[in-house]
Amino acid sequence: MEEQSSSTLEAEALSRDVEQRDSQNGHPKVLVRMETIPDIKRDTSGITTQYVGTGIVNLGAFAAGVCVAWSSSALPLLITEYGKDYTTPIPDWAEQNSTYDENFKTRLELSDTQGSWVASLLCLGAVFGAVPSGLISEYFGRKKTLLYLALPLLVSWILVASSPNVYGLYVGRFVGGIAVGAFSVSIPPYVEDIAEKHLLKTLANFYHVDFNCGVLFGYFIGIVGNVSWLSVLCSLIPIAFFIAFIFLPESPTYLMSQGKYSEAKAALRYYRGIDNDIDGEIRTLRDYLMNAGKNRVSFKELFTTRGMLKPLLVSFCLMIFQQMSGIYAVLFYARKIFKNLSVSLNPPNAAIILGFGLVSSTYFSTMLLKVVRRRVLLMTSFIMMALNLGGLAIYYHLQATNFSSNNTGVPLFTLCFFVIFYAAGAGSIPWLMLREIFPPHAIRRATAITAGVHWFLAFTVTKLYQNLEDLVKPGWAFWHFAVSCVVGTVFVYFFVPETKGRSLEDIQNEFEGIHKKKRHRHVIEVESLSEV
Repeated sequence: MEEQSSSTLEAEALSRDVEQRDSQNGHPKVLVRMETIPDIKRDTSGITTQYVGTGIVNLGAFAAGVCVAWSSSALPLLITEYGKDYTTPIPDWAEQNSTYDENFKTRLELSDTQGSWVASLLCLGAVFGAVPSGLISEYFGRKKTLLYLALPLLVSWILVASSPNVYGLYVGRFVGGIAVGAFSVSIPPYVEDIAEKHLLKTLANFYHVDFNCGVLFGYFIGIVGNVSWLSVLCSLIPIAFFIAFIFLPESPTYLMSQGKYSEAKAALRYYRGIDNDIDGEIRTLRDYLMNAGKNRVSFKELFTTRGMLKPLLVSFCLMIFQQMSGIYAVLFYARKIFKNLSVSLNPPNAAIILGFGLVSSTYFSTMLLKVVRRRVLLMTSFIMMALNLGGLAIYYHLQATNFSSNNTGVPLFTLCFFVIFYAAGAGSIPWLMLREIFPPHAIRRATAITAGVHWFLAFTVTKLYQNLEDLVKPGWAFWHFAVSCVVGTVFVYFFVPETKGRSLEDIQNEFEGIHKKKRHRHVIEVESLSEV
């Protein structure tokens, strides 16, 4: 009896120690809840779970793509281009839509200038969402930050759907842009935290694939021909994201950084399955966090440290040429561009085909990145984009001088190739290179500030495109974008280092102008033999 009572006391003491340790390293209720999260189809290796988890979190990227495509689908229903007296004939493609005439008489009537603000304010809001979101996620957690981003996105769609005037549209688009910019910075770190090293490059590309799938979805639902219903359909995406993502665990890296070792281990076990030994990965993660804490880089040091400034300038310039290619002007005003160029298909269907080209190219670019060098792919992308934009400008000039017939498929064909080559190189490689030209402890802050530059340039190009089109006509606007792509090709050739298959040390040495000389061993061996 005494031995039994002593063993009972020892068991109770051990359980109290475990509870005390868990209370320090993770909340017991949270641990129990995480253990009850079902593994996806009993995924013992964790690979399926990582793919599904990445797909769920990238519903935020899908929602961002929908926001971009909304302008192309909604602005033709909002801008007063046929006159308030309804005497100007409605185009043939609009007459095929049974709801168009009713919307034409009841919709908000915007000028071209107001329409450009409605389109571009999304990107301006993204600037204010992208820069601070990295710091916010470090303090409040990756999961909480991403979950709460669904709220402003939902509010933005409610404002857009119910606004009685243009100012409600302005506010709604700006608020939605904050979420879009924050998604662009907050989603990649979560994917990086849950992905195994050999899967990271593939899973990281999910963001671009889902973003472009969102653009395609936004073009597709544009056939409803009603701005309110279009906004309601768009609002379903952040709701689906919130419901699906709430069941996934917090990032293991964030949990470890907060000292919640038990929760971090449970989260990592969820994404690795039962077949993988995670103890070694936990130790590696702990060492990484300790080194990252010691070598933390501030925003000021990014601009003042020589080893950081050159990579930062390269990333900025890549974003400049990416946006000066006019890609967001094409995506935001796709239907309007097709209408101006008299495409044979009706603009909604032409925009859907454009979206298919964008998505398919982004998917296949993952395979290209495995076999083709970064610089070669970048230069090829910019050159082919310039050729297609130049061809589109020539077509417009021929059409304006009646040397070319209207209602042809040439503009659609040309723009599809433009977005295909954009997605294959200039669209994804600048983001990919951020992880390859910066040391690990500087990637997060470099990504945040580069994303801010990206969205500010997107705002500038999207807003000024309407002014440029009014000032010099669409043909010369396309020439401007084509020249920017040519300059971008020259910049890549002279200033962007090759990063594929190279170590960070080699890349940093190239930035510093240091070139290690290779030893000619065969010469040395011959000389030594001759001496003997």
